[in-house]
Amino acid sequence: MQSHQHIQKGFRRFQLKAIGVMAILIGPAVLFDTTIVYGLPFPRSISETATIANQTSPILPFCLGALALFSLTYAFIHNYDRLDQIFTIGIFIGFTIVAMQMCASPFITDTSRVGILGISENISSILHNLGAVIGFCCMILWIIICFTKSDMIVHEQTKEKRFRNNCYLYLGIAMILSMLFFLLDYTGIFGDDFPVVFVAECFMLILGGIACLIKGGVVFRDK
Repeated sequence: MQSHQHIQKGFRRFQLKAIGVMAILIGPAVLFDTTIVYGLPFPRSISETATIANQTSPILPFCLGALALFSLTYAFIHNYDRLDQIFTIGIFIGFTIVAMQMCASPFITDTSRVGILGISENISSILHNLGAVIGFCCMILWIIICFTKSDMIVHEQTKEKRFRNNCYLYLGIAMILSMLFFLLDYTGIFGDDFPVVFVAECFMLILGGIACLIKGGVVFRDK
């Protein structure tokens, strides 16, 4: 029994590490593919590279698909409580929609049939943005609520656990602030040349990835 629990715990850590690494690498991977490999302009958003990928390579849909798949398997294998399962399923649903349907982009050649569903560009963009909101919000709530849970009251927790909980809280808050950063894209304060959305998306994914790596035991484990 203990051996089975040890194996399950090890697999859970592996999945968290995989989610963390994938989240951190998505931004740099699509940026390298877009600007270095294919010599295209600096993307305005990570999502925009999915429209480029339809003509060059499928890096973003593959990365998001892998992230979504790891989240789904985590939800059903490690369903410690209802919220843990709900949030990871939400991550799966949100990022699957993002991978399936593209946002509006000048790189789309046929605006009448976009994405896997073959719908119009405007409807696809709405679904894409809705998926992104679902995926990011569920990831933030998962980190802040589920990662900080403990069977022990605060003063009984190890100092490492209390430190990790603070990390999850601050990382989650930073992700929320990054979501608010999207609003600056509509103010025009940075001009058209600064990729506000791309920076915000990368920042959010990296922060979420770091939280998953901490939860996966890469750093700050109990002694």
